[in-house]
Amino acid sequence: MHPKAAYERVRFAEFEVDLGSRELFYEGRKLPLQEQPFQVLRILLERPGQLVTREELRKQLWAADTFVDFDHGLNKAVAKLREALGHAGAQSPLIETLPRRGYRFIAPVEWMNGNHSVAAESLPAVSQSGSHQRTDARWMFRFPGRAILLSLAVIALLLGLGSTGYIFRRSAARPSMTTVPLTSLPGAETEAAFSSDGEQVSFVWDGNSGNRTDVYVKRIGTERPLQLTQSSGFVCCDVWSSDDRYIAFMRCSGEDQGIFLVPSLGGPERRLRNTVGCNGLGWSPAAPVLVFSEKNSPDTPFALFLMSIEDLQPHQLTFPAGNIVGDQDPVFSPDGKSIAFIRIIGEGAPDIFTVAVSGGPARQLTFDKSGVFGLTWSADGKKIIFSSHRDGGLSLWAVSLAGGEPERLPVGGAIATGPTISRKGDRLAYTQGLIRPNLWSIALSQNGRKVSGGPSQFLFSAASNNGPQFSPDGKRLAFTSERSGYNEIWTCDATDCSEPQQLTFLKVVSGMPRWSPDSKQIVFDSRPTGHSQVMMISAEGGSPVPLTDGKSEDKVPSWSSDGKFVYFSSNRSNAAQIWKVPATGGQPSLVTRHGGFAAFESSDGRYLYYAKDNEPGIWRMPTGGGDETRILADLSPEFWGDWALSKSGVYYVSEAGPRPAIEFFDFASKRLSRVAELAGLPPQGDPGFAVSPDGTRIIFSQVDTSAVDLMLVENFPFN
Repeated sequence: MHPKAAYERVRFAEFEVDLGSRELFYEGRKLPLQEQPFQVLRILLERPGQLVTREELRKQLWAADTFVDFDHGLNKAVAKLREALGHAGAQSPLIETLPRRGYRFIAPVEWMNGNHSVAAESLPAVSQSGSHQRTDARWMFRFPGRAILLSLAVIALLLGLGSTGYIFRRSAARPSMTTVPLTSLPGAETEAAFSSDGEQVSFVWDGNSGNRTDVYVKRIGTERPLQLTQSSGFVCCDVWSSDDRYIAFMRCSGEDQGIFLVPSLGGPERRLRNTVGCNGLGWSPAAPVLVFSEKNSPDTPFALFLMSIEDLQPHQLTFPAGNIVGDQDPVFSPDGKSIAFIRIIGEGAPDIFTVAVSGGPARQLTFDKSGVFGLTWSADGKKIIFSSHRDGGLSLWAVSLAGGEPERLPVGGAIATGPTISRKGDRLAYTQGLIRPNLWSIALSQNGRKVSGGPSQFLFSAASNNGPQFSPDGKRLAFTSERSGYNEIWTCDATDCSEPQQLTFLKVVSGMPRWSPDSKQIVFDSRPTGHSQVMMISAEGGSPVPLTDGKSEDKVPSWSSDGKFVYFSSNRSNAAQIWKVPATGGQPSLVTRHGGFAAFESSDGRYLYYAKDNEPGIWRMPTGGGDETRILADLSPEFWGDWALSKSGVYYVSEAGPRPAIEFFDFASKRLSRVAELAGLPPQGDPGFAVSPDGTRIIFSQVDTSAVDLMLVENFPFN
């Protein structure tokens, strides 16, 4: 008998499973779940944190003499299970996919019998014939999220973590480590920063609006925060002065961009410097000096600059060479003598470096070329704590300044970003959750000018989904998703996307899928070497073929109308321009001369339409060469991926009116018409817009909920 057979129910996150009635509940509400998805869930729950192979699932779910398309059946069962968990509101992935191998359940599990309950880790392990089922302590000691427990004492000694684990030795006098919510406001709270005494925290909150943020400050243990800024756009990067009198921050949208200073008790803002974007800000604990990220010119990489509050004169600190994105997100060491930062070789390929404040060469600490989502110093200045998806999730890690492999922290769960540590080192704060967009559908009338009914949810999951594109025959949809743990290319039926299929297994950031005119090939951009390059793959799967060499940032591809060429944006000539390369491979050639980013060729092959990443609007130029013309001006460069070309005009997302909307620009009349108003703007820089070939449906990206909170770890032992 299975050791868990005596238990009647199972709890995880906000869910409960009744094993007798085979029912799934979310916060007491029954969820519909078919038999095979339920059985997959049951098997995964019996072995939380362990790999359950596809072959093991086949043996348990399908008899040996049953003739079925096993891969299709299992994919469908897992998709239905994820759909049930996602629709219920799970904010983090509960099931991890190990491509081509199997699945792993990554949430803490509690088995119950009457009033008696036991954690899954305390139950005896089950031997599986023909497989190696060694207990993996990295998964045994995952901490419950804020919806399960408000605090949890940490086991004093974690064993069996190997090269990626911690051994915490706690004396009897040391208090237990606990994790509690730091904020629980509606919407998204991010970017926590401690005051020097560790008793106050500043943070950025969107006020549950989704289209603006402000800086707030609160004393730990109180609920009501004090609003310090009044913004019409987005702010970021709040940092405290060493005497706690001021907070510096960056305003990164609208006309009023720059670095600002505001009293921590409230008061008027003071602009310190004009800057563009939000690329990171730090304040020295030893002097009134800021460090920030900026470009010397549009054609150079981001570099770090030091600036005294007293004279406001910037001095360049780092000098990244080569054709890279550059240096961002700087953080001072506790003694103020060094700065840790992220150096981005190509989009989605960052690593952590340090540099002395006095200058000199930067020193590389990580070699993952994997997403880094915030970093901070340990209180003793010997390690860097950072968030990364180096193992497929978004977990907290530490890397020693002495070098070596990063070690995973046993706090933070599966979606933890933006770590920060108090100066004393006894408190750690981090962001729990991510703002994830979902895809929605709008039906249009036959002439494509009016909405036929309201918007409906098209593709929803706990993982991010974006970049949708209809195949020219209208039968399928390609899109990018993180549901496997990495940004990969997926396809599905264009009607309802009920059975998505993973197309790529590169385990790097990939995106922007575009179909060939015959619907048989897909081009996309990916980063297997750090830099982005254009790749092509059969729509039925297989090994991708590179079309560019990966020595520059080649991205956002699309096809010519005859299928002979692939357009893409590249910085190989410094500023981003549109290039094209033969679909059979060969030497790329320059198309635009005055900038260009996301391009589409008209169906008759006469014109190329494109957006730019640094100017609002959409341009067009003859494909045979000639001058460019801006045909409309109100597409924001932040929404370069939120427009689509049809035979008669351009659909795009507009911010011009009182509410965001989808507009249509008619080529013949040169007039604009409003197609539909939206509940909110799509996420900036996150492409999510497509029009069906027959012009009767629009798929668009929208952030529905942003339940993102700050968590506080008290008595953090790592100092």
